[in-house]
Amino acid sequence: MRTTRETLLKLAKDYTEQKLVSDRNVTAVFLVGSVRAETAPLPAVLDVDLLVIYNGEPPREREIIKLSNEVHLDIAFEPARLYAQPRELRGDPWRGWAMWDPQLLHEKGRFFEYTQAIVRSHFDETENLLNRCRKFSVPARMGWNEMFFNPETATPLKILSAAQNAANAFATLAGPPLTERTLLSGFAARAETLQMPEMTGKLLNILSGDLKPDLVKQALPHWEQAFLSAAPGSPDARLHPVRLKYYKTSIESQLAGPLPAAAFWPLLHTWALALSLPMTPPENQADWDDFCHAIGLAPNRIAERIDALDAFLDTLEETLEQKAG
Repeated sequence: MRTTRETLLKLAKDYTEQKLVSDRNVTAVFLVGSVRAETAPLPAVLDVDLLVIYNGEPPREREIIKLSNEVHLDIAFEPARLYAQPRELRGDPWRGWAMWDPQLLHEKGRFFEYTQAIVRSHFDETENLLNRCRKFSVPARMGWNEMFFNPETATPLKILSAAQNAANAFATLAGPPLTERTLLSGFAARAETLQMPEMTGKLLNILSGDLKPDLVKQALPHWEQAFLSAAPGSPDARLHPVRLKYYKTSIESQLAGPLPAAAFWPLLHTWALALSLPMTPPENQADWDDFCHAIGLAPNRIAERIDALDAFLDTLEETLEQKAG
């Protein structure tokens, strides 16, 4: 199958018509994500993001559907009640941006026209912008507090989760939240837009004290083994088996790009997620521990990562205060 934006749109429409329209509780279906943007480049392996608004409680939160070795659907199901107050969506970084400019594939009634009109009105006002940022900055600071006062509870996954929230708190000053596959590369572009390029270095310092791209290349086989061990029984859609190639091609592409260190994020985050599951073989844990030691994310240097998170959050909070005036 030749992958073009037109082909992907047809796949999304066909799936919607064949699998979703017949469900009378499906209020609306939207194409969202990177495929929606007509000027965005299409990577070799990609997902097509669908948002399904459901009347009542959805049958599931997320579903991954393989279409080919290079393309899969990533379908999010959300209850319609979360969209019942469109004015509140202006301060919601995920749902607000989802309603800003999606492609409507199906709806019952006039759900979308009404919701989008209200969301777009005053969307860029400072109060709404800061509310979207604080949806990330508050849990990031809470994560820091927990680890600072109870350092024995700090783990690489907790560090990464707080870093992701901190990164998106800053990134949402200039656009929608960043997704996990391109968090660091997307963040660098946002930092340039906001004329604060130094924030990229501050973010990288949270993740590691030594981000050498060769370490990623050496770790890839061990990461892949851990992912494959976790994927079959994982309840987390991020670790679905078809996502392996999706992440791996992104990691390899970013290693060859202008910011090779960006490849650390998808590798680190998905590896930490895989190891958080109980079925992890001991050898996978040992490989992970060796990697964390090599990059400065091991227990003996976790205090440095907590301090780096604090430094990032201090600058972020000062920036938000200045924005608030």
